[in-house]
Amino acid sequence: MNQDNRELADLMRKEFAGLQTDRLIKIESERRLEQRFCAGRQRIREVIGQLVSEGLLIKYEGKGTYIAPIVKNKYMNLICSPDIKFSDPFYNRLLMELTNYAAKNSVNMIPLTLETLKNGDMISPVLMIGKFEEPDLEKIKDAYPRIISFENYPNQDEFAQIYFDHFRIGLNAAKVLDSYGHKRVIHITGPDKYASALYRKNGFIRSARKNGMELTVLESKMNFMGGYELAEQVERLARAEGYTAVFAANDWMAIGLIQAMKAHGVEVPDQISVLSVDNIPLAGQFSPALTTYCLDANMMIAECFSLMDRAAQSPAEEGFHKRVILQPALIARDTLRRLE
Repeated sequence: MNQDNRELADLMRKEFAGLQTDRLIKIESERRLEQRFCAGRQRIREVIGQLVSEGLLIKYEGKGTYIAPIVKNKYMNLICSPDIKFSDPFYNRLLMELTNYAAKNSVNMIPLTLETLKNGDMISPVLMIGKFEEPDLEKIKDAYPRIISFENYPNQDEFAQIYFDHFRIGLNAAKVLDSYGHKRVIHITGPDKYASALYRKNGFIRSARKNGMELTVLESKMNFMGGYELAEQVERLARAEGYTAVFAANDWMAIGLIQAMKAHGVEVPDQISVLSVDNIPLAGQFSPALTTYCLDANMMIAECFSLMDRAAQSPAEEGFHKRVILQPALIARDTLRRLE
């Protein structure tokens, strides 16, 4: 970073640090910052990138840049469901960003299992990653007065829950495809044991039916090969029965499908459109670039630390009971075509 950028970074760092609270605060647009600091767009972007790397700012794709909450907690407990597949792009990214965020803010992370629950810091909250069965959930509730889950438990109100509304993602996906003129659509999904896949499927089916769309659901593994292996069925539906769009449960399925479709001579989006979920890094680098919903792990983590800091100011016996429902951003790229 050159001297001019260092001076600008010092000014912006001082200003944003002075605005920090226990909540996310959105900063001004790049245009407003240009005008206020009398700096060019490129310099502003470089300095924002530096402050993001320091942890002072958090950038959410499709939503803007925010001042990170002040972190007062020195410990946090972390437990992952035995059913989690760490190859899943969402959980992989969530755990990586959670580790980075904790390191930047000098928070000690204590990993736990169902067998080592008593080894944690009982005063600090426990963060639950993935879905837990009822007996295991009760064990965690008995051990810790404060719990934050990154999954939705519809029938539980005894702990905090921060999650993306996967049912609404499915609802919105069908509306988007319908608005682009697609009336015969395919949903490729994973097994119902994965909550996100089940909720997205149910939301998509409900919305597709409400909008008078003809729908076929195909199930496979939620990975590259799962999508790849469905290509023949999708091709048949597209060529013989006039289906024009696919909603994929995640990006890896979508990318596997598109790759196999290319081998079958089916062009995306000219012959069939594809919409997906996750916005993994490859989604924007793949050709054609994938239109997908961005589930921003940083947003979940910032909300989590904000909640922990607010909860630390209340008596432990009060616990905390809050639902933070996050909305994904649709990242429009090249795989979705509007029918004339």
